[in-house]
Amino acid sequence: MKKIVYAFILILFCASNLQSFALETEILKAGLKSGIENFVDKHKDTTAAVSIAVFTNEDILFERSFGFINITGNVKNHSDAVFEWGSAGKLLVWVSVMQLVEQGLLDLHADIRYYLPAGFLRRLSFEEPITMIHLMNHTPGFQDIHLLTVRPGRRIRELGDVLKRFEPPQLFRPGEVVAYSNYGTALAGFIVELISGKPFYQYVHDHIFAPLNMTKTALKTDLRDNEWVQTQRTKIHGYTWNLRSRGKASFLTPFYPAGQATGTISDFRKFAQALLPCENGASPLFRYPETLEQLFTPTAFFPDGKTARIFHGFMSYPHLSGNVLGHGGNTAGMSSHLLIDLESKVGMVVMANQVQESTYNFHLPLLVFGEADFSALNNSANDVPIDGIYRMARGYKRGISRALSLMLIPLFESNEEILTKAAPGVYKFTGFGMMFLLFASADESGNIQYLTSFVTDFVKQNNALVVFELFVTVLFVISGFYGLVMLIIMIIKKLRKKEQILPCLRTGIYAASFAAIINFFVFILSVFLFFASLPGVIFHGILFILLTIAVIFCIIKIALRAKIINLVKKQKRQLIITSLTGIIVVINVFYWQLWMFWI
Repeated sequence: MKKIVYAFILILFCASNLQSFALETEILKAGLKSGIENFVDKHKDTTAAVSIAVFTNEDILFERSFGFINITGNVKNHSDAVFEWGSAGKLLVWVSVMQLVEQGLLDLHADIRYYLPAGFLRRLSFEEPITMIHLMNHTPGFQDIHLLTVRPGRRIRELGDVLKRFEPPQLFRPGEVVAYSNYGTALAGFIVELISGKPFYQYVHDHIFAPLNMTKTALKTDLRDNEWVQTQRTKIHGYTWNLRSRGKASFLTPFYPAGQATGTISDFRKFAQALLPCENGASPLFRYPETLEQLFTPTAFFPDGKTARIFHGFMSYPHLSGNVLGHGGNTAGMSSHLLIDLESKVGMVVMANQVQESTYNFHLPLLVFGEADFSALNNSANDVPIDGIYRMARGYKRGISRALSLMLIPLFESNEEILTKAAPGVYKFTGFGMMFLLFASADESGNIQYLTSFVTDFVKQNNALVVFELFVTVLFVISGFYGLVMLIIMIIKKLRKKEQILPCLRTGIYAASFAAIINFFVFILSVFLFFASLPGVIFHGILFILLTIAVIFCIIKIALRAKIINLVKKQKRQLIITSLTGIIVVINVFYWQLWMFWI
């Protein structure tokens, strides 16, 4: 009888706890619902479409779609709207890699050349091996690449062919700096292909999408691996942060493992949910709980040596409360974010049809997870003055895109609008709508070398070099537009039949100078707006070559002709200024390597 009574009491106790837990869950859901809805309503005037989900590994705490996927067409956002994951799709690569590690088919610390065809990598500058851990930590040392795009319907090369054809130079020793690498991630995806014997997109469908019932997500460059998604993608438009339309923004990348995944918010949430461990640590993505535990073991730390920075490809967000990991993404017209907190076992995914969107990708997580207590941080060994000018390690030092390194970042501790000190040697950056922590890294002499974020290092620059580069670039711009002014003057003189000295040669230099600066601006703008395509890059590079040849030819002809004709002072001055204009253009084309379109 006592056993029955005890059993009855135990049942009542468990039922009471279950009811209490259910009540707490409902309160949590209600709070999230009102909080997120109020947040969206506050920012509705600058929102196109956004889909948001908050969840545990077993329960959906909140999931809803807001706004319009086509503003002019008045098409509302809905649960079957598909968005591009962008770089958040890199997590598919790292999960695939860990599945192969679990099966004993891949060693994270082996030289990746062991898995690649002989002679596959041809531009390595250092003898040290590149490992899969380097690829996961974005430390293989590769120069950045454009995610070269192709229009829908164009021929798309196989992943291996693309990687071999567009291998970037290696700028840093493996493990030296964190320089975010799309190429490195796509290379890891190709290694998954080689080991599994399947195209990467097919591997992901078989081993990630299918087990999680993700039936509304495509991955292949042209999205033909899911015809439903391919059709739905034509219905959504992309927008800028201020709601300027980018049309359908359908630019496809052959480096698709680095960021081509496209699907619904529910599928995105299913993937994120599978990353949150169950009570026994298990996940439907892996055979053994130990694999998920290994995945969420730090592989890189911030300069303090204690704060985890990267977990096998998953980025750490130490400015958020708990132990939040994940990855964000941007494409030509969309953005996304996947975040999971390993402490609270709560996750969040966001998908928006606005490029570089920051309100929901950077500020909404503060509402869901809260801001961290920075008093626990201590990077006092690197607490040195950080004032100066920085460049991202993720950048360009060789090739036609080298001029993009002109995007400098001046940082001063006194500028508290974007930079506030969170702890010794640690700063909270809040510029450009973003929010993250920067950890200082000093050399043995106590001079700042790097500022490190969760995604890349920012390298302190030599001020003299920066001044020189800005100076020659300003001269380039002045020479180009001076060429336009002189062209107009020379045309007017021609119409008035006024005598001019060597008009054809001078016109050639001025026309080429103006064309060069226009070509320069168009190229930079096209890359900056994610519209870079291989034919476009080749066109700009060849045009720089032709214009440079034309300028050099005209300068040489002027020098030769000037020797055999009598010139007055004014004429000599005109020829000197014309030649200097051309020389400045040639110097910039060679210094910025604008002719090296193949790199």
